[in-house]
Amino acid sequence: MRFKVRRVVIGDEPVLRALRLQALTDSPGAFSSTYERELARTTEDWRRWLAGGVTFILEADGEPLGLVAGSRDAQNSSIVHLMAMWVHPDLRGTGAAHALVSSVKAWAAEVGATQVRLKVIETNSRARQFYERAGFRATGHKGVVEKSGDIEMEMTSDTFPCDP
Repeated sequence: MRFKVRRVVIGDEPVLRALRLQALTDSPGAFSSTYERELARTTEDWRRWLAGGVTFILEADGEPLGLVAGSRDAQNSSIVHLMAMWVHPDLRGTGAAHALVSSVKAWAAEVGATQVRLKVIETNSRARQFYERAGFRATGHKGVVEKSGDIEMEMTSDTFPCDP
């Protein structure tokens, strides 16, 4: 299957909404939001999401099957946060996730950031191992996800793109 990553633009709100709902259906515990919360978002809510940073969609054979978002840290412009990462199960292990992460890292470098940070559920070993392969390392900072009580750990990477 061939895939490409593209930046989301105004007009992509229905696609972004559909991907986010798929992500929450597939992996509800991996995100700090809920299906119900995302379902209730209006087109204007999705536009606000887009205004806060960057969002990329992964398309395979023209079908949207992955997404990732990045936003600049409010206090430290050298940091970008990677969020909302999701790849359809059929594309896991194909390099699709690396393509999404590389897009955020490249954008972070373009806006002058030197670090990309993310939070991942500590018990999600598949995701943790993927992020490690993508150049991320644990910072030692941990927190509790309010909706689930799960422990999430922070990971960081330099902004250079990751190797597939």
